[in-house]
Amino acid sequence: MKNTGRLLGEYTGDKDGKLFIAIAGIHGNEKTGLAALESVFNYLYDNRPEFKGKLIGLAGNLKAITDSKRYVDTDFNRIWKGDIIDGIRRNGVERHEFHEYDELKALLTVIESIAEEVDPANIVFVDLHNTSSAEGMFTFTFEGEDNYRIASALHIPIITGLDKALQGTAIQYMNERGFCSIAFEGGPLGFEKSISIHEAGVWLLLEATGCIERSDVPNYEQHEALMVASAENFPKISELIYVHNIEESDQFKMNPGYVNFQCIAEGEVLGADVNGEVLSPHAGYIMMPLYQAQGDEGFFITKLVS
Repeated sequence: MKNTGRLLGEYTGDKDGKLFIAIAGIHGNEKTGLAALESVFNYLYDNRPEFKGKLIGLAGNLKAITDSKRYVDTDFNRIWKGDIIDGIRRNGVERHEFHEYDELKALLTVIESIAEEVDPANIVFVDLHNTSSAEGMFTFTFEGEDNYRIASALHIPIITGLDKALQGTAIQYMNERGFCSIAFEGGPLGFEKSISIHEAGVWLLLEATGCIERSDVPNYEQHEALMVASAENFPKISELIYVHNIEESDQFKMNPGYVNFQCIAEGEVLGADVNGEVLSPHAGYIMMPLYQAQGDEGFFITKLVS
């Protein structure tokens, strides 16, 4: 594969196995996944452990990464919708209205070239992210035994229901194509420990998918302990039940001090916008409260799944 700056690394084993595609930087200011994948590939290249299948690392929004911005024109992780993608495919222009449409076309072209001859059931797609609030470790996935089994290897909270409450994410599109799809929120933005969390998680996922034996993972016990310790006392599985969508004209501002998995009450004042106080419509756990300049959602709410 030609390295255009989007390819972070490629490692092919001597035996058949899963195609493991890891994406980092779909949001350009979320960079710890980039550093984590670099570390994983460096170890693989230097030590050549036995490996089954193939690992591909890709960068998401290249210009936003360079600019250290969440996005340039529109959120790259909200446009993976059938009508948008079909329009991009039909439109033969070199440059689209939104920069992220160009990025989507380029990234999807690479992914499809990698996956075109692979059974979708043998593909694992992992999207690495950060949050703008504390305690930012959890994973989104979808119903299905393989999804749950692989996501649970991270030892962090699993959130379902993304497809019901939020549209246009990369993992939803890949899930609809039949890939095992996981979004891995690996800690707060700009937090050096988030690099270690993302790296640990990638190794655990590679082991869970059968790409590498536990004995060949460097410092496996240390990686596992980091993940377990970082997510103690959080719910194991919860369901996304509400997304507070916002526009720039709303001038939404989140009240300070909220962290992921903090319990909130129905009617609690969570922030304010041009219309006044913004109240929580549900009791549950607050997720991803917005503490950065860019974003199309002010907060998410999940509920415990028994």
